[in-house]
Amino acid sequence: MQALKFGETPLFTDQTRNLGKATNAAVTDALSCSMPDPSAGDAILSSAAFPHLAWTTGRHGHLLWSNHAWLTYTGAEATQGTVSFVDLLQPEDQHLMAVQLAQRVPFELELRLSDKGGQLHWFRVHGQPSTLDGGPAWVFTGVNIDDLQQERQRSAQLQSMMDASSSCIKILDLDSHLLSMNEGGMTTMEIDDFDVCRNLLWLDFWEGNTRTMVEDALERARRGEHVSFEASRTTFKGTPKWWHISISPLYDTEGRVHQLSAVSRDITSTKATQEAVAALDAFVAFSEISGASTDVLLLAQHAREVLQATLGDVTVAYYTLEGDLWKCRVWSDNLAPEIVDVLTAGIPVTAPSYAQATQTLQPVFVAGWNAETQGVSRTEQYNAAAFYPCVVDGRAQGLLAMGIQKSGDLTERERAVFRSVGRSLTLALERADVAQRIDDQRAELEARTRALEGFATLTRDLTLQPERDALFRRSMELVLSLIPEGYALYYQPHGEKWCATAQVGHVRSAPLQAAIEGGFPVGQTPSLDIPCQTKEALFQDEYDCTRDVEASLVQHVRTVASLPVVVGGHVHGIFSVALFEPRPWSAADRAVLTTTVHSLGLALESAQSVVHLAEERRKLEAANEELEAFAYSVSHDLRTPVRHIVGFATLLRKHLGTGLDDKANRYLTVIDEGAGRMNTLIDAMLDLSRTSRLPLRVTPVDLEILIDRVKLDLRPDLVGREVCWKVSPLPLVMGDPDMLLQVMENLLSNALKYSRNQNVATIEVWAEEREWDWAVFIRDNGAGFDPRYGDKLFGVFQRLHRQDEFEGVGVGLANVRRIIHRHGGEVSAVGLPGQGATFGFTLPKP
Repeated sequence: MQALKFGETPLFTDQTRNLGKATNAAVTDALSCSMPDPSAGDAILSSAAFPHLAWTTGRHGHLLWSNHAWLTYTGAEATQGTVSFVDLLQPEDQHLMAVQLAQRVPFELELRLSDKGGQLHWFRVHGQPSTLDGGPAWVFTGVNIDDLQQERQRSAQLQSMMDASSSCIKILDLDSHLLSMNEGGMTTMEIDDFDVCRNLLWLDFWEGNTRTMVEDALERARRGEHVSFEASRTTFKGTPKWWHISISPLYDTEGRVHQLSAVSRDITSTKATQEAVAALDAFVAFSEISGASTDVLLLAQHAREVLQATLGDVTVAYYTLEGDLWKCRVWSDNLAPEIVDVLTAGIPVTAPSYAQATQTLQPVFVAGWNAETQGVSRTEQYNAAAFYPCVVDGRAQGLLAMGIQKSGDLTERERAVFRSVGRSLTLALERADVAQRIDDQRAELEARTRALEGFATLTRDLTLQPERDALFRRSMELVLSLIPEGYALYYQPHGEKWCATAQVGHVRSAPLQAAIEGGFPVGQTPSLDIPCQTKEALFQDEYDCTRDVEASLVQHVRTVASLPVVVGGHVHGIFSVALFEPRPWSAADRAVLTTTVHSLGLALESAQSVVHLAEERRKLEAANEELEAFAYSVSHDLRTPVRHIVGFATLLRKHLGTGLDDKANRYLTVIDEGAGRMNTLIDAMLDLSRTSRLPLRVTPVDLEILIDRVKLDLRPDLVGREVCWKVSPLPLVMGDPDMLLQVMENLLSNALKYSRNQNVATIEVWAEEREWDWAVFIRDNGAGFDPRYGDKLFGVFQRLHRQDEFEGVGVGLANVRRIIHRHGGEVSAVGLPGQGATFGFTLPKP
């Protein structure tokens, strides 16, 4: 790749190099003629004659002699062999110099030398091997090139700027051969490798009138002029673009034009903006006329007027599609009557330009119009035409056309204006379509709102009196209040007939009313059978009188809708509405009917659920009352036989006295223990029953006070044990204080019981505040439990440990759950075998 490069100034570089060589030669001659008296050479190379540095060294660079310029610059005198000029160089330059000194051949290097103030300056150093006193020596000269370095830096910066520029900067020879190009320009021109265009004639990239314009600009630049112009040309990869091109002469050192520069700046976006401005002017004019209108034909007339006012002598037509023909609905006054007849009769959709516009949905411009080829007779006088499809919702709803009779093709301005008006007309049509949709949606929304508001009142009444017949009647009254006059019926299948179970409105025919009351056969009444089978609404904008019954009965019925009422996934009945006036069912009408019928189905389903739920609740409450009464009665009834067992066992023990052997004593002990356990179970059952039967007395409860009371009651269980209590601040909650005391007693006594095998039992109590409730937790470091069976912990008589490990009857946690549930909370338990357990419960915030 050959990129455009900006290097050092050739003249300046050559002068510097030649000056250094001349100075070096002069020094050599002066020294040779003055030897062995170096001072003579010093006199010859005075500062006035030699402003540049000159010095001689031994084989390894130790100074032997230096001129006045050297002494002034470095401040170092040439003391025989004691000072090495290499020390004045930068470390990286010292290595380069050492290599050159070792080779003993003439050389030239660009180095940095420190002055007497320690500042670095660039020098071009020339070294010439020589002899002195029969030994090897070196003669050096140094020319300051700081200006040259600065020039190089400026050139590098300029090069960087050129490469970064997106403009395409080219260097041409006088014949316009491409010599170089900047990197940014290659990107803009989409050139991957400059070799593909190296040495090609830049003029050959242009064609037609543009080539002539470029050729003229090149010739003027050769004469020393700066020329600018605009032209369009594709990039190397075929991307069409517009360019602003400046061609300037480049001069050699003698002031002669020896090359040309051509700078191409991409102005495609600017051109697009200019075209958009032209289009905007037309759009503004069109908008001022058509902004408030939504009538399609009126909008087309306005578009015609804008085109004629903007472009002058053009012919405009607007078509709409009817079947397979594009029929002209709006046309210019200058259109000949015979052509109007052809266009209004319709142009087949297969006509080439019409078909291309509607298939591609893009503007079509036709140069060299041919009436026969285009399939539009009587239009031979036209030379060019344009077609713009007005696309709404992905299809062409209209077609704007324009023709010119003047010779030649449509100009860029005419195309731009036509596109702009076409877009404006399309936007206006879209706006009209959106406005119509909004009106339809608003009407539908209002209808749904009215239906929902009416049904809200209806369902509110349903909660007071869940009577189905009333629900049907109110639904029908609601529908008939929102749509035109008619009647409504609710049909349900009974055996082989569709029977009307509810009716609102008069059918205006005694025979029809009699037929309705007699029922219609299932399977032979399509208006009822179809929605029942499909579970979808059936809307009949034009009711077929022969469809369901004898035609004479329903001659006055014009429109019918039948909608299935679905309850629990099954069709409960058919909601039918008949109107006496002919009219299509609008979106609003359909919204009213579907919303009402859907709500009716939900209300019927809800009514069934309410009745079923009330019955189930009544049964459950009765069963609970019987169960609790049974448990209370059984508990009391069991006490008497248990007392008898205990009493007679005691009498038997006294009767036998000293004659009681060990086996008999063990039997009596088992009886006593079993009776004691039975009494414990009875007490637990009574407590559980009492918990369910006692009313809640809800008051503020300080949980910290409850904890202190329970700890006091549990003091006998702490004898001989080391227990660490960790009780965090607890909240004030709402609940029954006696019942919550039972909860704390059960949970804390369990924590003590199951941690008694620990050397130090640790029991923690804390609370967590949540958005809607308080959560209270009790954690111990005791035996824990298998989490697989955690769901059994709160069941009645459910235990996860053997009786010989930990005593108990399995009622305490069941009691906890019942109390917390009565307070509206939940219980939880988390634990692992041997790692303790955490029990928790929640209480709602007031």
